[in-house]
Amino acid sequence: MKKRCLYYFLLLILVGCGASGSRQEAAYTTLDYVRVGQLLDSVETPYVLDLAKGYKRLVFLGCSHTRDTASVEFTAIERYFQQVRPQVAFHEGGPLAGELRYASRNEAIRKGGETGLLKYLSDQAGVPLRNGDTPDSLEFRLMLPRYPKDDLFLYYMMERLVVPYLNKAYGERPFEELYARVVDAWFVKPGFPLRTEEQHLAYFRQLYQEKVGAPFVLEVNENNFERFDYANGGDCRFCEIGRSSKMVRDSVLLSRLDEALDHHDRVLVTFGHGHALALEPALRQLIAKKRR
Repeated sequence: MKKRCLYYFLLLILVGCGASGSRQEAAYTTLDYVRVGQLLDSVETPYVLDLAKGYKRLVFLGCSHTRDTASVEFTAIERYFQQVRPQVAFHEGGPLAGELRYASRNEAIRKGGETGLLKYLSDQAGVPLRNGDTPDSLEFRLMLPRYPKDDLFLYYMMERLVVPYLNKAYGERPFEELYARVVDAWFVKPGFPLRTEEQHLAYFRQLYQEKVGAPFVLEVNENNFERFDYANGGDCRFCEIGRSSKMVRDSVLLSRLDEALDHHDRVLVTFGHGHALALEPALRQLIAKKRR
């Protein structure tokens, strides 16, 4: 398996962990995301990493992002939550609204998948639930010096809106309506540098035509999926951007888990199973680390 070293700086002010100091640079071994893509269909979910050293225990459940209430993934999350009794838990997908509450297990799953269930269980147990994902503002600050703005905007829009929309993640809401909302919420407000004229759907269509070499059509096709799939190797510009984005997110997650293990003995995480595969070597190094 091809592996690489993932370097990350634990700049706690930048990441938003609420501490005043910073740590030394650390390096961890991760699995290459091209290899991760080759393995995704061969592993069952949840892909569980149950790691322990002394009093420290880290359980990482790699999920497929289903919302089927009968899925074994949710049974496993419930079982590990009760068994581990985490002192802190981490979820994927960005900050949750402070007033968010679910009335039942199944409502949590239908509305929020594994993150919803983890929120429901954490609320019941009085366990702090923290965002393990990278703030968009931070990811933009880290990625913009590395790639052209237009390439990044097209990739993020395809990865976060178009592909999920084609996979029915947003129900039957009109695409044009969603586009107008996400440009403001996901790009403008977090600080992605878009001029007013670049915030319109017409600009996105023009950019797609220029970069992909074909008109944008809202359908499942090779241009919309294969051209933006991080698992594709070779000369695939947007696939490379996708892998870099995931590595940035992995770096921030590792920094937060490292800090959590300094202060807590039992930590539980739900994230996508691709992240679990990529981070498995690093997580084993993390749990083996000597701590004060």
